[in-house]
Amino acid sequence: MEKDAVRRLLDRLGDGFRVILPLLLIPLVTGCAPGVCSGTRPIVKIGLAAPFEGVARPLGYEALQGVKLAVAQWNAHGGPGGYMVELAALNDSHDAHEARLQAEEFLADPAVLGVIAGWHTATAEAMVPILSQGGLATVLPWSLPALLTDPDRGIAMLAAHEGQVAQALVEQLPTTIPRCHIAVVGDELAVAPYRESLPACARSVAPPAALHRQALQTWAAALLDQRAPPLEALILVVDPISAGEIAATLQQAGWSGRLFGAADVGSTQLTDVAGQWADGMVVASPAPSGADGPLHVNGDGTALAALSPRGALAYDAAQVLLTAIADNIAQMGYPSRAGVVAALAKVQAEGLTGPIAFDLDGRRLHAAVWFYRIEDHRYPGVLVGQVER
Repeated sequence: MEKDAVRRLLDRLGDGFRVILPLLLIPLVTGCAPGVCSGTRPIVKIGLAAPFEGVARPLGYEALQGVKLAVAQWNAHGGPGGYMVELAALNDSHDAHEARLQAEEFLADPAVLGVIAGWHTATAEAMVPILSQGGLATVLPWSLPALLTDPDRGIAMLAAHEGQVAQALVEQLPTTIPRCHIAVVGDELAVAPYRESLPACARSVAPPAALHRQALQTWAAALLDQRAPPLEALILVVDPISAGEIAATLQQAGWSGRLFGAADVGSTQLTDVAGQWADGMVVASPAPSGADGPLHVNGDGTALAALSPRGALAYDAAQVLLTAIADNIAQMGYPSRAGVVAALAKVQAEGLTGPIAFDLDGRRLHAAVWFYRIEDHRYPGVLVGQVER
């Protein structure tokens, strides 16, 4: 990531996260094994890996808000099987190497019965083999490659997988836009699911090599070259900072086409970077915001309404994991990692993203994709559609 783009984003974010970071990373748990008393209540732990440091830290705190809310609700009702739930939240910095280290940390604590992890393909691919080999059930909350799931090893995906998101987004494109006048921006692996749903004449374009002004302007000029078919729509399959820089650069250059964003584009980072130039972009989201979800799930309407789409998925992921723990305890009389792995694939629950159940491959049954249009420089924006895969 270019230093100047990151610096501009951090300046926009202000000092709020810098101040609260040490408070949120105070250890929440002890080294007790499941069933060992903390006070008068036996405890179990669940893990959350997310970026709590670095430029992606806003995403981590959105996830933390959802998980903490779910844990508080379970504890208020006596916990799964009468066990108090404690949360171990570790920073993965949106980085594969750091994610591997945190996976080992979760495995080393015998009280951790399951983990919520995988907000980015690279971190998910880094953590899943370690967690599955160590026998820890893992809920993948975000849209990721479908092949990451493995119900026999307790790896389930809560959101629509990336292929389903790509198909839904392509179907959402206006029929008035010729498919040969569309370009998809992203690296080769990222654009592959979109290429499957688009004709061969649609262009695939590598993202800018750098995010400083000259590089962006040169990249935009090449994209808009008059010798190519006119570009009427652009699908961005990049990180939200790159998406924001691209959106601003293209429109400042006078381009007036339609912008669409893949799941990873949806973030406050997009609007922080692009400002007014993000308005009008339609983003495919693997979850609704809390305000657009079924708030009748329980009585915490105000708290649920404040959740972002990532927060809503984190909330549902915690509900799924804690339900698996409760089912394990109900069946065996005590919690165990192996029991939670066995119970996870069979979980059925109601969540902010609708009814939750998994197919034989550990993927969400009837997974949905929501579409938000950015307005007034705010994420997630206005809900404009929903499709079920």
